[in-house]
Amino acid sequence: MQSVMKHIAALALFLCLPFSINAQSALNDFGFSGQFFFSYEHSFEESDVNSEFLLKRGYITFRRDISERVGVRFTQDVSVDRAGDGEGNIELRLKYALVHVNMNDTRLIKNSSIEFGVVSRPWIDFEQSINDYRSQRSMFLDDNNIYSSADYGITYAGQLGDDLPEDSQTGLTSDGGRYGSFSIGIYNGGGYAALEKNNNKMLEGRLSLRPLPDQMPGFQASILGAYGKGNIPESPDFENAGLAFSYESEKWASILQGFTGKGDGAGQLVNLNNESFRLKGWSMFNEFKPFEQPVSLTLRYDELINTDLDRWHSRRFVSGIVYIFSNRSKIMFDYNRAWDHLDADTHAYDIIEVVTEIRF
Repeated sequence: MQSVMKHIAALALFLCLPFSINAQSALNDFGFSGQFFFSYEHSFEESDVNSEFLLKRGYITFRRDISERVGVRFTQDVSVDRAGDGEGNIELRLKYALVHVNMNDTRLIKNSSIEFGVVSRPWIDFEQSINDYRSQRSMFLDDNNIYSSADYGITYAGQLGDDLPEDSQTGLTSDGGRYGSFSIGIYNGGGYAALEKNNNKMLEGRLSLRPLPDQMPGFQASILGAYGKGNIPESPDFENAGLAFSYESEKWASILQGFTGKGDGAGQLVNLNNESFRLKGWSMFNEFKPFEQPVSLTLRYDELINTDLDRWHSRRFVSGIVYIFSNRSKIMFDYNRAWDHLDADTHAYDIIEVVTEIRF
């Protein structure tokens, strides 16, 4: 009897072996990566002090090419639910779920592609290619709910001209097109974490030009803009135009940006009649790399101004010292100072935190 059972077990193992090999092969065909932000945060408010360990954010990404020109990407956004019945629970949302189609090159446009599904949006995607410190704080326009980093829609993007020579790309992390890059798309407008609250769609675009590709390849000038409606049933106007200058090198990276417009993509910056406020704002980010060791110093300041009310709406100061591992994982010590103008009063608070950013 034992001999029969051994033969049956051996036969079952033999039959399962091809399936196991195929499953492992299929898994290996996927590109898999992750990024998690863990922190210890100590906050000081005017009448309260709070400290906690927390998961700030996490991303798990799968990629697969299904042909020479077509690929898919699936990214889960991992966060802690801060409100509602599930408060305190770890929740998963889709950050990206898209089909990526590579397009043919033209004389000027190279390495272009179309993405549709839940896709990246033009400006924040470019900004994060230079400011690699999402673990400190969301980008300026994203942090104020004016733009979103991802949304339901379609994006067409590419670079202008061939790649820069390899020796000119030292220290560059953004698109390497000789004359710059572009991105344009149409979206729901509320962002990947919001339902569509109206029937309007939002148009957003970015054009980045590299005017001195041989003498100063790290310098780019960008124009950006969006047009649509705020994502609430009343559909307040949303119009936005901005200008940005960026520089990248082995020892210094910087972005200076400013914008003017009306309303925001989330439809939150409105008056009692749900009419959009006129806004303007600016932000500057700097990363200094003065040491031989992989240590960076970061400084950032944001200001959002409500033109109709003739006062600032919010201000942010962020600074940090960062140790960077070879795969761009980081350990950082940050200091944040925030000011918010609420009705006739102002509110300020400070945050000191230690952040561990893990990439794999």
